[in-house]
Amino acid sequence: MASRGRSAGYALWAMIAMAAGLCGLGALSLIYQDTTLQWEPVPASWPRHAALGAGSGLILLASGVMMAMRRTRALGAGIAGAFIGLWVLGLHLPHAFAKPTDVAVWQAVAESTAMALGGFLARRELLAGPGRLTDIEVRLFGLCCLVFGVSHLVYAKFTASMVPAWLPMRLDLAYLTGAIHALTGLAMLAGFRRRWAAMIEALMMTSFVALVHLPRVAAKPGDRLELTLLFVAITLSAAAWIVATSRTAARR
Repeated sequence: MASRGRSAGYALWAMIAMAAGLCGLGALSLIYQDTTLQWEPVPASWPRHAALGAGSGLILLASGVMMAMRRTRALGAGIAGAFIGLWVLGLHLPHAFAKPTDVAVWQAVAESTAMALGGFLARRELLAGPGRLTDIEVRLFGLCCLVFGVSHLVYAKFTASMVPAWLPMRLDLAYLTGAIHALTGLAMLAGFRRRWAAMIEALMMTSFVALVHLPRVAAKPGDRLELTLLFVAITLSAAAWIVATSRTAARR
């Protein structure tokens, strides 16, 4: 019982962290009257682009605020999952199918999919009764992690450039993190120690927030791209923690 209570507490903090990431992304879209850069790649040729950006920001901000509140948490998680899922279906996948061998394009698909899955899984964990959970979100999240791993390995030099300069063997760290992404993803796909795999993934993603993105924002506090990268990283790491603390991942 105590272990179950701790897991529920961690899940709550994961959902609040996701709420913070969504609120940050929403606030940036409202401030800049624009969509979420490459994660929401609305073509500049679309009419009323600024209005679309503001509307997107309102949806993200509203879903984040609702996720932070107990009574509306499931609704906010569902809205976030559905809205970011629309990015995947309407904006990313057509581009990916047009360039099926471009790993960078599939990385964008995987990042948005992982954020959407965090919302969907949070909602179902909050609403589903015993015996009504399936593991589709966990397996799809594992597939996203596998794509992250392939991207780290293919673009190892770029990944190494993101590693803080004070850390030794930056290229080796790029390969190591890519391997961890891939192995945790395969474990979740195969149903092998899924909770442990998701927890390792969540810990690594959280370390990216602390070691990479927060220092970069501190160095450039007004830079929109760095702020966006930070809030995306927070949302992704929170989604990983939602998977790691879910009853779905614990099921055999």
